[in-house]
Amino acid sequence: MRIGLWALLIALACLCLPAAAQSLKVEVLLTDTDLQAPPVGAPVIRSLVAERPEDVIRFSLPRRDAGYWLRLTSQRSIGAQDGQLLVLRGPRAMGPLLYYPPGAGAREVEDAEHGGVPLMRRGWVLALPNGWPPSSVAYLRIKGRAAMSEIRLSFASIPELARQERGDARFMAAAFTAMMLMAVAMVGVWVAFRDFVYLGYGAYLGCMATYLLLLSGDASEMWGLASLASEPAVGWALATLATIFQIGFSLRFLDLPRLMPRTTWVLRIIQWANMAWLLVLLVLREQSYGWWYIGGNALLLLGVPLMLVIAVAAWRKGAPYAGYYLLGWTPMLVFAAALAANTLGLQDAEWAERGLALTAVLESAVLALALSQHAANRHRILLLARQSVERDPLTGALNAQVLEQMLEAWSSPGSLNVNTYGLLLVDLDGFGEVNARYGRAVGDALLQQALARMRGVLRPDDTIARIDGDCFGIVSECERVECELLARRIADTFAQRPFRIDSHEIVMSVSIGLAMSQRGEQVAALFERVRVALRSAASAGSNAISVAQNSGRDVAVILHSE
Repeated sequence: MRIGLWALLIALACLCLPAAAQSLKVEVLLTDTDLQAPPVGAPVIRSLVAERPEDVIRFSLPRRDAGYWLRLTSQRSIGAQDGQLLVLRGPRAMGPLLYYPPGAGAREVEDAEHGGVPLMRRGWVLALPNGWPPSSVAYLRIKGRAAMSEIRLSFASIPELARQERGDARFMAAAFTAMMLMAVAMVGVWVAFRDFVYLGYGAYLGCMATYLLLLSGDASEMWGLASLASEPAVGWALATLATIFQIGFSLRFLDLPRLMPRTTWVLRIIQWANMAWLLVLLVLREQSYGWWYIGGNALLLLGVPLMLVIAVAAWRKGAPYAGYYLLGWTPMLVFAAALAANTLGLQDAEWAERGLALTAVLESAVLALALSQHAANRHRILLLARQSVERDPLTGALNAQVLEQMLEAWSSPGSLNVNTYGLLLVDLDGFGEVNARYGRAVGDALLQQALARMRGVLRPDDTIARIDGDCFGIVSECERVECELLARRIADTFAQRPFRIDSHEIVMSVSIGLAMSQRGEQVAALFERVRVALRSAASAGSNAISVAQNSGRDVAVILHSE
């Protein structure tokens, strides 16, 4: 009985205790016009409370021409000597605010990037010159241009704010530097190999690094970027470009056109949708600021889970670099989705911005490692072609077996399917008659001189091999137009002057078949198509060039014939 009585007394005592003082209360007021004075009697459309001094109030204010009035109250008594400040942050913090501090007159406060208190990189520092006297009210007018999809309002002291901002600035500078260095490295690899997979990833890294710097607010302190920091369209455009490059890179890196051709079209559609949405931003500019970010983040939220599912499917289908992709991209895509959801007001994820920068650096390091291994593999393939001991004993050129091994390596999944390349077969017309008329020694010398003449028009990266008898194979990593020009140069070098061997002047022509590589095509099928083209050229006349079509096994087009 006594225990029950004591429990009842304790409960009554707890109920009678005064409620803890609210640290901060924010009321969003309903105003129909752009008022220049606080609307004291305006109705409240939203009310938010922070119970403790360290709590942060988060809410959304969609762009609105009339702007917003906020009424701030506190049940705490803050002295002028306490060194407390009000801090207002947001992802698109810009423009002046009209601020009525507690117990003080109105003042216009600029954001940190436009002459405001330099304690912050982005946002507003709202001073409390008289502290916060009991029963005092503060008003804040946010203009339409400064309205944000997500706002954070809290108390802070000057030392706390300076320490936090300095740490964030150092972190973002380090992340930006690391990503830009890797971007430059990828561009350098692209210069060496001319493969879009390197250039696409380098472009993605450059866009992503600059976007993160703009997002953090540090860009306003950097030469060359300060003029861009205050324009939200620049950050949005960079984020969209990063998405576009990321999708293009993913298609090549995961070898999706070969493994999952239908899925490739889905990603292409999302890529084109991002391009179209970026065009809307570039055309409409400020007219689209109030709603453009909604579509951009919606596309991101659509693409992130889809990209992860596709990467898992590609990994299960045997994509050799899918493991690297999942290891690098999964954490970053999760943070990117969280940041998009935070911007749209779907969830509270203040940590997403810093987490995105950290995972972006880790992701870039993982995928740069994978691409470095890929580049090393390609370099070894080229060295195999140049240093192979399996050479034709007569001419010193590579033999057919080495050429086929090189093509097999290029077409294997682990090669990421290198750029389009052409396979040319060059056959010396009437070589048997030369052997019969002048003897085998002259014929051997003719083969050696013919090889030297062809090498004279090839690029350093082109590979030539003796296939059999009087037939040579050439592999050139280039587009069809360039391969056709190469074939014409070879034909012209035989047509322009005869060969002189042991006082004999021998006129020699060639027949050239050309076939361009196709994704997923086996080497045997490529050789079959180029042989069809060679037969077509041989029947067309001297110095004829025939190109195999991508479809139709027995179809070839004659480009050049005397």
